[in-house]
Amino acid sequence: MDTTLKPDETLLPEPVRPEDWECCGSECGDACMQTMYCNEKTAYDAQQKRLREAAERAG
Repeated sequence: MDTTLKPDETLLPEPVRPEDWECCGSECGDACMQTMYCNEKTAYDAQQKRLREAAERAG
């Protein structure tokens, strides 16, 4: 598994958790801001973990 930032890979910004009052409660599926936040946070956390591990290996 490659643990470095690839030349064409963008460093992901840390997503901001939406406030509870921002949700419309309409069960928007993939367009739901809570779902989008969770997907972005998962991708961000995975990238950060991979980069941290690479930095630790590089010592």
